[in-house]
Amino acid sequence: MGAKTGIRVRAVVFPAGEWWVAQCLEYDLATQARRLEDLPQELRRLLTVQILASLESGVEPFEGFSKAPARFWRMYENAKSKVEPVERETLNVKLPPGFEAGPVVEARIAA
Repeated sequence: MGAKTGIRVRAVVFPAGEWWVAQCLEYDLATQARRLEDLPQELRRLLTVQILASLESGVEPFEGFSKAPARFWRMYENAKSKVEPVERETLNVKLPPGFEAGPVVEARIAA
């Protein structure tokens, strides 16, 4: 298995009732938080857990995941605001060699 380094993920962020949702584009994964400021950390946690679970199972991270539906890509393209990336040091998780940097997330708010 060849290690992927510098995994980059784009996500669109939008309100859904009392929640904020982050939908990844390259991989059909989503997470939510009650407060917008909590969402970047929650998204990095989701992606990090997915990477670790995949590696533990002996498969490439995100192998077999389809892209998000087209409507999320359109939302992302039409979004005006960007969300600042979460600093890598904020997660207290040690990733295996080749994944030390963790995923880089570029998110845009479509609200």
